[in-house]
Amino acid sequence: MEKSLYEKMRAKARFTVNINTTYNIKGQVGQQQECRITNLSASGAAARFPRTESLKTGTVIVMDIAIPNTIMRIATEAEIMWTRQRFNEFISGIRFTGALSETMVRQLVKKTP
Repeated sequence: MEKSLYEKMRAKARFTVNINTTYNIKGQVGQQQECRITNLSASGAAARFPRTESLKTGTVIVMDIAIPNTIMRIATEAEIMWTRQRFNEFISGIRFTGALSETMVRQLVKKTP
């Protein structure tokens, strides 16, 4: 059976990172909130949000990911795939609606301290 594009992208390498980023819930006007990406691949990431946030599965967020140690940014949308509350944070698995290119992932991984 043929794998879908998402399944192929999901199988790509995952990297442990620590990238602070900002996001908004799609369609809502307001200040950007901060979150932290801790695991990254071309198709998605694990993100940690403040405990005050209560994102539900299926919510679409607009992310603005700063490439560390540069002035470059990556703007992308992501869908919340799963959520878990833990201590003082809210952990979520996100799927990028438009997969990041391998070049973008390399920039984020290479530049992360």
